[in-house]
Amino acid sequence: MNVIIGATCALLIAGFLLSARGPISSNNGASTDAQIQQLETRLSQLESALQNAPMQTITLPLAASTPSTASVAKSDENVAELERVRAELKQLKEAQDLIEEQAVAVIEDALSTHEPKKPDRRGQLIKSALVMARVTEYDNVNKIIGIQIDRVGNVNSGDVLGIRRNAGIIGRITVGMIDRNQGVADPVPGSFFGGTIDIQPGDELILPPL
Repeated sequence: MNVIIGATCALLIAGFLLSARGPISSNNGASTDAQIQQLETRLSQLESALQNAPMQTITLPLAASTPSTASVAKSDENVAELERVRAELKQLKEAQDLIEEQAVAVIEDALSTHEPKKPDRRGQLIKSALVMARVTEYDNVNKIIGIQIDRVGNVNSGDVLGIRRNAGIIGRITVGMIDRNQGVADPVPGSFFGGTIDIQPGDELILPPL
């Protein structure tokens, strides 16, 4: 449902952006698409006029082959208008492309924001794992961990357990000697984030998921 709502909002925003193309450089109320079409038509007319201008002088008598001042001025005027039309057409198309790119970006951003996240399977396994033992004390000088075994018979010397804290595994230990429901363990230095051994009484010890 959130995805549908997000996508709908994105489409509405994008539609608004696209509808805003009309006022761009518009003095007569025409939409940008209409202005572009008009300019393209005028551009075609000017290019055609300039291409045909030399052909007209060929059919004239030799004495009149030199273009008149009026025709030269008209040709210069057409060239100037041609450049102006090309510049305005380029500006309108660039503005139109920019708005369309913004609309697409809005839709993509909204869809990615509302896209349902894939469940973290490993995180769920860590969170739901049974507590095998708990840390009762830690000797930071000698690096010895005292543990209390919750599931007697399921924890043995040599087992590697993960230290669960805040629904995540912060490091691992190796179980040493066991006496009934009490035992000792050694930290696995390379398993701790940043290399700093961080063990506290009350930390839960679980079988780390693969």
